[in-house]
Amino acid sequence: MTDAVVKAPAVASGVDARARPYLGYLHNFRGFAITLIIATHCVSIFDWSASPLLETVLKRLVANGTILFLFIAGFLFQHLSAKYEFRDYLWKKTRFVVFPYLFTSLPAIVLFTAVMVRPEVPQGLYDAPVWQQVGIFLLTGSHLAPFWFIPTVVLFYLASPLLHWLDRKPWFYALLPAALLIPVFVPRGSFDPLQSFIHFFPVWMLGMACSHYRATATNWLEKGFWPLGLAFMVFLMLEMTYAQGTHSWYSTVGKIVLTLYLFELFRRWGSGSRRFFELAGTLSFGLFFVHSYVISVSKLAVDRFAGGPPAGSLVGYLLSLVLAVLVSVAVVRMGKWMLGRYSRMALGV
Repeated sequence: MTDAVVKAPAVASGVDARARPYLGYLHNFRGFAITLIIATHCVSIFDWSASPLLETVLKRLVANGTILFLFIAGFLFQHLSAKYEFRDYLWKKTRFVVFPYLFTSLPAIVLFTAVMVRPEVPQGLYDAPVWQQVGIFLLTGSHLAPFWFIPTVVLFYLASPLLHWLDRKPWFYALLPAALLIPVFVPRGSFDPLQSFIHFFPVWMLGMACSHYRATATNWLEKGFWPLGLAFMVFLMLEMTYAQGTHSWYSTVGKIVLTLYLFELFRRWGSGSRRFFELAGTLSFGLFFVHSYVISVSKLAVDRFAGGPPAGSLVGYLLSLVLAVLVSVAVVRMGKWMLGRYSRMALGV
């Protein structure tokens, strides 16, 4: 996907058929989103006991990056809604999201059912037979830190007929302000995809709204660009002051605000973002599926040769992020080369 103008078909409910230059920079925005997700998991590489404040700031800044992913997914779902057909849509998502999820889950599933115990799992998992352990891991995504996202996003795919129908109802988007309050009352489900679906539903809905009413959204975001940046800083301060952990409603609402800010930033940046994030956008799902393995292997190697995790520092953290992204890109590219035409069903790219 490039920054060339992409013409979209006409869509009902007031969405016209004018050329849409969004997809190019939205593609690069997706590259930034996956980089932020990798950044979240790089924090765990280090020992932050000597720099607890820096650890707290970094965790709060980079946590909940999947909100950006879900916003983009909702935007693209509405953007392509004129071509929507449920069976075709679900089959594509099965081939290019679910199959790669199953394929890349295999090493972790074998490791945590036959070799060692994973510490953070649904209660009672290891009291169940192995075949049930496998099922629970796959249905909750609890076998690898980022994989909770896949069972949750699959629920959005299954709900797509309803979402497609709602997109044609003006009253649906009138409910958006109220829907944005949902994360305040429904936290993200640790091992509960349905609860996470409810928690993140307004994020997907917001993405759909920004596509459906793109001219209005662009106008509002142009005017509200700097206030959005200020609002994010306010929520960040509130989160650091009052929140326990990195998945409070302060974090979710703050990241929703940040998503809108970054969405407008990438629109303004235009093709300038290509050289930084285009490749990551192209390989985004592959990077999502492999980066946890890259980081885990790196941590094991460092522990083995250095005797423990290195002391945390901003420079070390940024260097680890760059290396994690580059190595993950190399792994995905090698996988694409080895798997050939099957790579998209195995790695998502």
